[in-house]
Amino acid sequence: MKEKYQKITVGGFLCHKGKVLVVRRSSAEPYLTGFYELPGGKVEFGDHPEESLEREFMEEVNLKIIPLHPYRIFTYISDNGNRHTVELVYLVKLDDDVKNVKLSEEHNDFKWISADEADSLKMSDEIKTNIKLGFKEIKE
Repeated sequence: MKEKYQKITVGGFLCHKGKVLVVRRSSAEPYLTGFYELPGGKVEFGDHPEESLEREFMEEVNLKIIPLHPYRIFTYISDNGNRHTVELVYLVKLDDDVKNVKLSEEHNDFKWISADEADSLKMSDEIKTNIKLGFKEIKE
């Protein structure tokens, strides 16, 4: 029997000129291949989630960001019921030039999208919710 484990991840809502950055998971990623998501990833043991988010943005899209604050936390079970993931979703501010976007091997496309465009892309319902709540958060 496979051991159950828990994982903490972070995602970042980066808005620029009224659009949010999303990235598409490449075939190098076995889970949700071809799905769009917010940049982010695993919180390494001992890291503060904000440090992990800064590192993941640099690794995945080559952008420096400043984490502002989390606006959503959600959880899900995967890996045939063996993995419990807790994800913290942050509003982040760009501390770089958007022209510097360069994708890692984990992703094969990126887009800047509006809240309405999220429904037309292949992405999980949780990510769509993150995007819609992120746009609501920046308006308030």
